[in-house]
Amino acid sequence: MEKKEVFELLAKQFSTPQEVITEIINLQAILNLPKGTEHFLSDLHGESETFLHILRNASGVIRTKIELAFGDALSEGEKNDLAALVYYPERVLKKYAGRDDKKERYAEILSRLIEVTKLVAAKYTRSKVRKALPADYRYIIDELINMPHHSIDKQEYYSHIILSIIELGNAENFIVATCRLIQRLAVDHLHIVGDIYDRGNGADVIMDRLAAYHSLDIEWGNHDVLWMGAHFGNAACVCNIIRINCAYRNLQVIERGYGINLRPLVTFAMEEYGEDPCSSFAISDVFGEESDFERNSLLARMTKAITVIQLKLENSLIRRHHEFFMDDRILYPSDVLTPKEKALIDILVGEFKNNARLDAHVRLLLDKGSMYRVYNGNLLMHGCVPTEEDGSFSPVVVGDKFYAGKALYDRLDALVRQAARGDRYSVDFMWYLWCGKKSPLYGRDKMCVYTRYFEQYTEEENKDPYYRFVKSEEYCLKVLKEFGVTGRYSIIVNGHMPVKVKDGERPESGNCRHIVIDGGLSKAYRTKTGIAGYTLINNSQGLFLVSHSPFTSSRDVVEHSADLKSEVHTLKLYDRRILVKETDKGVELSRQIEVLKTMLREYYGFFG
Repeated sequence: MEKKEVFELLAKQFSTPQEVITEIINLQAILNLPKGTEHFLSDLHGESETFLHILRNASGVIRTKIELAFGDALSEGEKNDLAALVYYPERVLKKYAGRDDKKERYAEILSRLIEVTKLVAAKYTRSKVRKALPADYRYIIDELINMPHHSIDKQEYYSHIILSIIELGNAENFIVATCRLIQRLAVDHLHIVGDIYDRGNGADVIMDRLAAYHSLDIEWGNHDVLWMGAHFGNAACVCNIIRINCAYRNLQVIERGYGINLRPLVTFAMEEYGEDPCSSFAISDVFGEESDFERNSLLARMTKAITVIQLKLENSLIRRHHEFFMDDRILYPSDVLTPKEKALIDILVGEFKNNARLDAHVRLLLDKGSMYRVYNGNLLMHGCVPTEEDGSFSPVVVGDKFYAGKALYDRLDALVRQAARGDRYSVDFMWYLWCGKKSPLYGRDKMCVYTRYFEQYTEEENKDPYYRFVKSEEYCLKVLKEFGVTGRYSIIVNGHMPVKVKDGERPESGNCRHIVIDGGLSKAYRTKTGIAGYTLINNSQGLFLVSHSPFTSSRDVVEHSADLKSEVHTLKLYDRRILVKETDKGVELSRQIEVLKTMLREYYGFFG
């Protein structure tokens, strides 16, 4: 657009020079506020109840704010009760039904919630907080949280506001709205660094919550592209999803979560393998607990049925795409589906392709997601940058060209979006992204499905050399530079590889330039990690890692105020607070300021 056209559009919003000046002053004020708090989580693997609680308690940040607000003025029990209310307001308020002192308790609760709201809102401009306020209570909450601390003259005025809310029977709605506001303001931006799907039974619930979240991005993991590939029509991806969820006794996410009918698979498995004990496919010891084989005999037969189809389809993919360099993974003796197998897989692929709920979730992954992201000077990617033994970035064939480093990631990002549009080669490649030997999302040289099930041993799955090299700060700086990241405090954030804390592994390496945040949020990994997940927090003051203990249930929080136990570890403190002007948002706002200043001079002729 011509400059004049831009100014004419802006003039509809700012009709006088004074309005432009006011906006410039407002934007410049925002630039000098502390940067917003970012939270990073990865490898959620369908663990919806734990994840949703972590969002509600902002990885322990809200409990910390309550401590700051009240200190010794409240007992530990009272502070825990207040925290439980903030997390689950509707459920906790039911405890007050029928109490004689309900009005007095509501007045006390409202006063305490306002103090917490003031703290979580303190680092934002008043205009930004207003935008986050619930419409029904915007004016009232704005008045209450902006009351001067020592305004004795207004104390009675504010007390009457609270009493009026209670007398008019609006206290419960107001409390719920305020609690949700506290949750909203506690985290400015959320990063999900891959693997939302598989193992746990609530991936669909997680996706619904992310769809409503106020500010987030997603870096795809290999389990995410597996589900995307299945929706795009890749039959091998469909088989892998069903096999995995059989192995984790977790078919409810497919059947109830997405309404996909697996009855044809059940019928086929019993017809073809009803007399086969399928003993090597027994479902046991997945969550660190033994499971009776007889009870899972149907699952074992279903697993074998879908695994045989999977291996045949993968053989065909490998033969069709020699550029995958995976001929050594053609281990099953046949590529040819039987007529019954072909009929079954056609039905199952149709279920995944034509599923409206899955379509909405895949659209969210495409809209908010990417292969990698550079955000506020940090590099986020789920897996690795494929690397050779000499430390150089591995060339990977995509189509008829080689790509390495950032160019590989950019090409693969475009490829996923091409797959969404039905490009046949790209749809095939989604399977390679899931498990290919140089897939940056997989990060290992092989997936040992055949040998595990049919030869009863597990081959060594060797990690990409990347995971060895990132222990060196020099290599981390090389990776960061490759992606155009050169900040003083810049880091690489990965998920994918569980950190075995119980064995002495640490999440940070390379002089804290590289951080792995897969701490075993999924129950299936907790026996390996010894903890139950990480949250990485980056605020204006530094970098902090929160390690979580296993979450019991939201019921325990509501009934017993038993919050998730977490420990905060300081990874890095900045020598000064980072301001908005030093962030990506700050760059955007600075550009807006320059445009508005130019508008003042050239459109309004203002030279003050």
